[in-house]
Amino acid sequence: MRIEVVQTVEEVRQEQIVGRTVVVIDVLRASSTIVAALHYGFASVFPVETLKQAYDLRSENTIFSGERNCKKIPDFDYNNSPTALRQSDHTGKSLVLTTTNGTRAIQKAARAENVFIGCLLNATACIKEAIARHHDITLYCAGTRQEFALEDGLAAGKMVQVARQLVPSIQLCDLSQAMEACYCQFAHNLPAKLQQTTTGKRLVQHQYTEDIVYCSQVDLLKIVPVVRERRILPLPVS
Repeated sequence: MRIEVVQTVEEVRQEQIVGRTVVVIDVLRASSTIVAALHYGFASVFPVETLKQAYDLRSENTIFSGERNCKKIPDFDYNNSPTALRQSDHTGKSLVLTTTNGTRAIQKAARAENVFIGCLLNATACIKEAIARHHDITLYCAGTRQEFALEDGLAAGKMVQVARQLVPSIQLCDLSQAMEACYCQFAHNLPAKLQQTTTGKRLVQHQYTEDIVYCSQVDLLKIVPVVRERRILPLPVS
């Protein structure tokens, strides 16, 4: 079994997807929002790339969350914000989510054997489920504006660390090893580090510091979102 890390949406190749277990990582904030949504009671999440795809899913049972370049989409219920979702009870509803990078990454991973959604919040639970599938694993970082996002790499690094502990013989690409080392360097103060990343600085400017602090929590949740037929469901975890 081998772990490979992909740095951005633009860099992923089909051979890194097909036949593999793929973990899509967008810490700030799509992956964290998806994990939080399922934790707060949403029955499912529909990730879509375009506004038209989102509006086509409108019903009395759907709630809309999304952003473009950190700004809430007009007439949507929420920004792409994990902390905003806890403000009201949406138990049993479906969340329709569209974001700048994260939902696009999910769509591009569609041909994988398994697609999970990972972040710092569920890092250990997510990589355990990926290992249990016995396929090579791709940790697919969404990035930000066509560039690598450090926060995604840190989550990947945490997952690599756990994987090595569980499967000492697991093979790692060079980037996987680098991300593990990076995580170990900054693990003691993730909230501050995430605020210093390119995406973090942008979110601070838009007054989303609360989201950054929330997203920086490691293994807060055991929710493992899995993509099934264009929607995301919580995978039962023992």
